[in-house]
Amino acid sequence: MPSPTPDRRVTFAYLQVLLAGALWGTSGPFSVALYRLDIPPSSVALIRPAAGLLFLFLFLAYRGWRAFRLDLRDAVLLVGLGGIVVGLFQLSYQFSTEAVGVPATVALLYLAPAWVVGMSALFLGERLTPARVGLALLSIVGVWLTVFGARGVDVDLGLRGILWGCLTGVTYGTYTLFGKVTGRTRGALIPLFWSTVGGTAAILVIFAVGSTPLVLPADPATWGLALVFGLLTMAAAPLLLFSALRTLEAGRASIGTTIEPLVAAVLAVLLLDQSLAGIGWLGLGILMLGVAGAYAAGPSARSGKSRMTSAPPAS
Repeated sequence: MPSPTPDRRVTFAYLQVLLAGALWGTSGPFSVALYRLDIPPSSVALIRPAAGLLFLFLFLAYRGWRAFRLDLRDAVLLVGLGGIVVGLFQLSYQFSTEAVGVPATVALLYLAPAWVVGMSALFLGERLTPARVGLALLSIVGVWLTVFGARGVDVDLGLRGILWGCLTGVTYGTYTLFGKVTGRTRGALIPLFWSTVGGTAAILVIFAVGSTPLVLPADPATWGLALVFGLLTMAAAPLLLFSALRTLEAGRASIGTTIEPLVAAVLAVLLLDQSLAGIGWLGLGILMLGVAGAYAAGPSARSGKSRMTSAPPAS
């Protein structure tokens, strides 16, 4: 069977990024549902990756037990470094939410495209073109207008919340870079599984040594909700992103994931009885422009060359 043309591979990869962002866009309704069922944000920070880890374990086990073998170098990189990034993201997201609320946290989280575009230019050889910088900034503007265009949003930006929110954005962007680097030789599933192991373990240690109680779901329905939350946002979505990063540049993929707040805003309107003011709808339009522009802009010359020398996409 002939291999797909490069253009088809890029199109398929970008569709994976959009689907990943759409799945992450369900995080708000899932989180709100768990909060209403008396599961506090700090416990959600552990339950969510742990639930995702269960499905990642099953996916990896299907490939055979040899897939679980790691040498020391991979253990340090995937479990250690990857776990730190995952753990910091989960905790900073919850602490930021507690300090400044969900809207401001999402706005600060999506400083990530600018971070990824800059870091990928420095360390991955992706050209820092005016078009890519402009699209990253356009996407950030679209996110902020969408988030703060929601009716009834009350934002109190204190220093503590801003710092936690910025850390959320940096760790989110760093995880995209992590997926790009590790996916070149290790595929998508193995780095995702082991980094989630490390992150979940780190959060468990924090619960063990801290005074915050861990609140678990009290009934099968709540457990089912938590498992679906983990499956969609900690297993399926990042697996799609890591797979796409085998083909796409990190900066381009990061801009594509800004479809998440677009989906989140629409779901909030449909499921949470929220609404958008005119500026919010303007933000959604700008977001769509940025996401479409990142696909249409095409790869940089240097990243295109580096892709040819990397490992072929996983089957």
